[in-house]
Parts: sequence; C-alpha cells; structure tokens
Amino acid sequence: MVSSLKPTGPMVKMMPEGSRKICVLNGSRQVDQVIKGEWITLKVLPENGLKTGIYQLAEAAKPDTGKAGSAKEYTGQLLHVDSREVYQLQEKGIVKHDRAAFKDLEAKGEPLTVGRNYTVGYANGQGTAKIAQAANVQAQRSTSKASGQSI
Repeated sequence: MVSSLKPTGPMVKMMPEGSRKICVLNGSRQVDQVIKGEWITLKVLPENGLKTGIYQLAEAAKPDTGKAGSAKEYTGQLLHVDSREVYQLQEKGIVKHDRAAFKDLEAKGEPLTVGRNYTVGYANGQGTAKIAQAANVQAQRSTSKASGQSI
C-alpha cells in the first residue's frame, strides 16, 4: 500500500553507467548522463524546436548503410551531436550516425545545428549528409501524421 505521507514519483528508467539521455521539457533541452548510478545533468540548452520528450541515446538504432547495394536515406531533426556521433530523430525513434557522414558539410563551414533537419544518405557503406530540403521535411511530416505518429 502506498502511503500519502511518502508519495512516490514517476519511476526513473536507470541505464548502464555512462548512458546519456536528452530531456526536452519546459522550453529547454538538458543532457543527462548516468554517473555513479545516478542521472546527473551535464548541460541545459535551448530546446531548438525539438519535440517535448525524453530520448535515451543508448536506444538509438544504427543506420542501414546500404552495404547490400540498396541506397537508404534518413531525414529528420538533429537531436544531439558529440565528437563521434550525430543522433537524429526519425518517425520510429532515434538513429545514431557516425559523425564522418557530416564531414563534407563541416568542411564547407556549415555547423551541425540541433533542431535543424538534415538528410543522411547511405550507399555502399558510405554516408553523406546534407541540409534537408523543405519539401522533403514536409512530405515526411505528412507521412508521419497519416500513420498516427509524429516526429
């Protein structure tokens, strides 16, 4: 029986040591990491237009890099960027790209901006990123709404 004198809050999902999550709430985006068994906030940043939610980076999927000969594209907002990986929001979750896929954009002086839409294409194991065209982003949103999911 739960006592009203000792209310319990929502259950916190614990992840392995070093795991990170992005919490987008109340107009801000915070980067949290498990340190010594507890979630610790490392940074608090602007939300940059991201949808409200808690995003576990450890649960991000690896992209289909087209090694089987088929080309694959991912279009969506950047959720988080670190020195090795770039996390992108998709209709069905998060995709973790190797930062090398963005090297051409960065070489042109284009900063990787969280909240901005990018398209990452893969063919024969190589990834290339570009800023998403407005038509591609709008088409993806329309598709998402038709299936009852939103990005």
